[in-house]
Order: sequence, then C-alpha cells, then structure tokens
Amino acid sequence: MNQEVLLEMRGIGKNFPGVKALSNVDFTIRAGEIHALCGENGAGKSTMMKILSGIYNPDEGEIFFEGKLVHINKPDVAQKLGIAIIHQELSLVPELTVAENIFIGDYPQKIRGVVDWRRMKYEAERVLNQMGFDLEVDAVVGTLGIAKQQIVEIAKALHRKTRIVILDEPTAPLAPQDVERLIELVNKLRSEGLGIVYISHKLPEVFRISDRVTVLKDGQHVATRNTKELNREDLIKLMVGRELSHMRLGSISKKETKVLSVKGLSTPNLLQNISFDLYKGEVLGIAGLVGSGRTELVRAIFGADPCKAEIKLNGKILSVHSPRDAIKQGIALLPEDRKYQGLILGMSALENMTISGLDKLSRLGVVNKRKEQEDGKGLVSKLQVRVSGLSQETRTLSGGNQQKLIIARWLYKNAKVLIFDEPTRGIDVGAKAEIYHLINEFVKDGGSVIVISSELPEVLMCDRVLVMAGGKIVKEVSHEESSEEKVIQYML
Repeated sequence: MNQEVLLEMRGIGKNFPGVKALSNVDFTIRAGEIHALCGENGAGKSTMMKILSGIYNPDEGEIFFEGKLVHINKPDVAQKLGIAIIHQELSLVPELTVAENIFIGDYPQKIRGVVDWRRMKYEAERVLNQMGFDLEVDAVVGTLGIAKQQIVEIAKALHRKTRIVILDEPTAPLAPQDVERLIELVNKLRSEGLGIVYISHKLPEVFRISDRVTVLKDGQHVATRNTKELNREDLIKLMVGRELSHMRLGSISKKETKVLSVKGLSTPNLLQNISFDLYKGEVLGIAGLVGSGRTELVRAIFGADPCKAEIKLNGKILSVHSPRDAIKQGIALLPEDRKYQGLILGMSALENMTISGLDKLSRLGVVNKRKEQEDGKGLVSKLQVRVSGLSQETRTLSGGNQQKLIIARWLYKNAKVLIFDEPTRGIDVGAKAEIYHLINEFVKDGGSVIVISSELPEVLMCDRVLVMAGGKIVKEVSHEESSEEKVIQYML
C-alpha cells in the first residue's frame, strides 16, 4: 500500500566547529506511518530533528514538504507547516494550568488582547478527548505526574493541526502502565494519518510499533528498512557496526565470601523485614514493578532513607546513618536519576569524577590541581570516557558518558560495593555494552555489584535475581533457572 510522502530530507549536511555532525543524509516521513530513527548517542539523530524543527539550519541539502521545496529556518516555520517535536525534557510551565499550557503563545481571544478563557478550556477538553484522555483542564501542570505532563505536551502540539510529530525518547521516564497508554496514543495518531518520527533506545518498542527504521551512524545514513524485515541482532549490527555477543554480568560459580549482609530491613511506609546476602565477585539483580520497593531498598542501604536493619560489610556491623557514612565504608550508589541525583551538571567532567575523593588530592584544604589532572586523565583512559577535555561541562555529555563519570567517581573512592539503579536507562546499545564491561571488570577485581533494572533482560544477565513485590522479596532465582516468564510471574 502506497502512502503519501509528507516530508523528504535530501542530502542533509551540518557542520559544527571541528565536527561534521551530518553528511549527505536522506530521510522521508510518510502519512500514517511510525518511522523509528535509531543510532548510538552522537550518531546525528538530535541534529537531524533540530534541523527538521527549525532549531538548526542545514549547511547542505534540501527539504521538501508535500512535494514542495521549503526552507525551515526557524521553529515557527516548522510549526506553521505542522511539524511538532516533543523533546525528552518537556517544555511546560509548571505554574500554569493544563489548558493554559496547551494554548501557550496561541490563546484564543474574544477581542484583541482579551483571552477567551471559556473557549480555551472547551478546546483543550476537545483535544484531550480526541486523544482518548480525560484530564482536568484547570489542573496546575506542576501537580501532575510525568506521564500526564507528557500527554499535555503532545496535546499542545496536536491542537495546532499537526501533520508530523517527532517523539524523542518518549517512554524513558514512564512506568510500564504509562508506556502502554502512550503507545496506544501513538498508534491512534498513526491511524489518523499523522507521520510519526519515533526516537528510542528501547529496541523492543521500536520493533513493536514502527513501520520503518532509519539508522544513523557517525552522522551518516546507514540504512532504511521495513521493520518487519529486521531482527534485533540485525538492527544492533547496523547501529554499532558489529554484533554484540550475549552478555553475562558476573559469573561466580560458588558463593564463598559474604561481603554485604542485610537482615530484617524495614522502613516506616513500605519495606518489610528484608534479608539477603551479597557475595564477593557477584552481580546481584533486583527485579520488580515500579512501587515494589526496589529503589527504596538500595536507598536505605546507602543511608539516604531511614530504616531499621542489621547491615554488615565484611562481617562488621555498619552504622549507616547517611550516604557519607556509607561512602566511607565502601558502599556507593549510582542513582536512578543520574542527572539530578548523581551529577552536578554545571561542573566539569574532572570535578564530577574527583569530588568524592578530594581527601586524596588536598593538603590543609588546598587541592593539588596537577595530581587531580593526572588522576582524571587516568580515569578517562581506563573507562574510555568520551570528552573533548577534562574541563568539558558535564551537562553536554551523552548519557553513557555521564554514567561513566559516576562509575569513575566511585572507583576513585575505592568502593567495594557498587549499587546501580537503572544502569543503562536512556543509553544506546553500544554504551550499554561498555557499562556491562565495566561492571564485569569491577567484579573481576574483587568488587560486588547490585543491579536494579526495569529491563528484564538486563536483570536476567546477573548471577542471581531477587524478585520484589509489595515491599518484600518474594523469590530468589538463580541465573541458570531464570527466565522472563518466571520472574514476571512473581513480580505481579
């Protein structure tokens, strides 16, 4: 079945100082299709979409909309054509209502300068109803959860008679039940004839909902294929240029040396009498639905939340009252939200790596900058952190490299137990393999690791899996007997 070509990008090129971000890239969007755009971080996906939405101007190439040459040289030109982009970081005003956010910058007016509030609320309700969502239009957006805020962002785009919607990592912050609702909405938009560009590192979603896949690598067009013609291995090979063999996290054959022992851990509101052990050289996975208590458990162990428990490290009872105490005793946490809980985004890559080890670098309160630089270079080399220099601002790095900075920090602090909460969220497949490699190197050197992940295949790579539900550990499964079906059975 032939579909109308809404938009065609031909031979697109874009240069930045010292970098060729895109080179001779072609891309088409058809009416009534979901076209996935895949590639590792730095492949050029964001640059492509910023050109399409008028944020950047291309240095080379042409763009045709409905067969006519267009010059999308600023965002309002894209908007008038019916092109909307939903960024991973939402652009809502928390203090305004749902209706006000949907119509921001385009408020209906009774007469010039006088907002027609009744009509605005009516139109906001109409758009939300068409999307299949029942949101209170007078609700203040800042009081809504992230899933509902994302719906408001999409409604803001759709009320302008949008023809093309670009979704950048739309499910990254969502709980599983919210992911399902979003996918239903995206399928509905496709059925109504919109062209959808879907950018995601979550390959199961790409295969589930997309009609075609375009792969970029190093700023170049690698391939465009019908999704049904590909399998996971094919797509990964196109994205990274090589096959990624099946990974295994850890590989201890015998549980001999007990490193961390947790007994009777309880918290006031959720966790109930949790006990487990972690062994030297082991990677222990923790699975569970959102709300099962996974994150609360590791935050309690790390001293970030109060709890009652007996916690031992190498046989000695720990008095963990704060993260500072935990860090001193060799326990480190890589939090679920690395940007806001794990990193100081305005600081440099070097400062984020060495901030917990300043005692190594300072004497009488004065930091030895030369040694800090030398140690930073060693960490960057060991972990293969891709930075333009140690002074590069952390906020400008990809998700994978930001995660490596936190790992570097704890290696520099000589941590003995690393706790990863969602270690590869928002990270491309190539960077995932590098994070897995770092975990394995850490346990080979005698460390121990706890991994929490919403991606079951990632948890099943671990030596053992603890399954949580309702604030309790309900099942322990060995690597050999673990399967998605078995783990899901206990999660529900």
